[in-house]
Amino acid sequence: MKWTHRLGVGLTALLMGAVAADAQEVTQPAQEIQQPGAGTPGPRPPVASTGLEAESLPGELTEDIAQPADDFRLGPTPVSDVNFMMDYLRLRELFGDSGIRTYGWVEGGYTGSSSGHGLMSVEPRQNRFGNEFLLNQIGVAIEKPLRQDEFNIGFMVRYFGGADAALGAAKGGVGYPPSNAHFGQDFRDLYLSAHLPILTEGGMDVKVGRMNTIIGYNGFLAPFRPFYSSDYQFFYSQDGAFTGFLTNLHATDRLEIWNGMTFGANTFFTLRSNDSYCYIGQVNYWLTDERKTRLTGSVYAGPHALFAAPGLAGNFDTMVELRLQQNWNPYFTQVVQSNMGWDGDTRVGTGSWYGIYLINILHLSGEVDALCRAEWFDDVKGTRTGIDTHYEEVTLGANWHPDKHLEIRPEIRGDFAAAPAFGVNGAHNHDSQLTGAISFLVKF
Repeated sequence: MKWTHRLGVGLTALLMGAVAADAQEVTQPAQEIQQPGAGTPGPRPPVASTGLEAESLPGELTEDIAQPADDFRLGPTPVSDVNFMMDYLRLRELFGDSGIRTYGWVEGGYTGSSSGHGLMSVEPRQNRFGNEFLLNQIGVAIEKPLRQDEFNIGFMVRYFGGADAALGAAKGGVGYPPSNAHFGQDFRDLYLSAHLPILTEGGMDVKVGRMNTIIGYNGFLAPFRPFYSSDYQFFYSQDGAFTGFLTNLHATDRLEIWNGMTFGANTFFTLRSNDSYCYIGQVNYWLTDERKTRLTGSVYAGPHALFAAPGLAGNFDTMVELRLQQNWNPYFTQVVQSNMGWDGDTRVGTGSWYGIYLINILHLSGEVDALCRAEWFDDVKGTRTGIDTHYEEVTLGANWHPDKHLEIRPEIRGDFAAAPAFGVNGAHNHDSQLTGAISFLVKF
């Protein structure tokens, strides 16, 4: 198909460009730039201390760990470091030295779609209504991150409302089943955690309760994804949140090993089905102490671990994820991620799906980021999207963050399929779809 060829050429060109950029990289003196909110310039740091982009699910997971904030980092300010509620509402004085902190955000946006007005049948998510404005999220979190030097107890309470809460309503949760697709409410996180100084020098972290998944690069919550829209893998191959437990063994400074059990796809302290006890695991490894190259491998398996298209759910899901994050230099990060999965004993046999994408994040300055995503996703037998076809999408976007409280994220996106898959309100009458969107994210 012509779009498959074009996507392959585009991916190859992007990868070759990145390799060439890395080959030409030489040590340069520190450059002076204006730090957001500061009156004097300062030198660029080599990389952020975690090696992770703040607006990502891996970046979100580091919030469970108490660590000093970077004085300056390229990209948007992490929502947990904005500190409007802590400082201006004087909650820091109330919490004292307990380690508890709180923060919040509001996101809304408009999406114009070539498919017309209404709920788009396939992609994008979460800006899924064409030709209308959405109040996506109003969120607030209160948490106690874990110190890593001794045994201690932590917690996370993260509550939000809006159109995205209706989309992600958990079985058994506050807003389930959602009665209004434009507004719902949900506890995205409600768990207890502990750091146990056992087994290794870094010890082990444990979480029990309702929590975000560890699989995927894009987070569900607005402050933890680089684009307004999300990829196919995010919605059709990953479970965004679950009830269960997770352990994270800090084997070395560069190696962490996650293991856990869930109650199935998107639950709030209840089982998805009578036997939906599922295994989830992940290994993350930085190749060097400089944290330039990170390898990730994940497995999620069990009865009803993932959602399927209506009427096409099987009895056992298996999903494997492979991811490479490359920090070429302080300005440029690339992420390549592949999901592949199988759902056994559906009414069309064993369903399978395969996907790969490339995300480019370029920090043009302290206030502007340029973004690009190119993706291919094959829904064999249609058990994910309801249409037996393969999809390609290319998204160009930007993030303007003139202040630590504000982000404006415009994007233009093209989706293409090998069969009529796109439309609105359940119709599938187009093999391509063009969307233009802009979101406004306020952090406090």
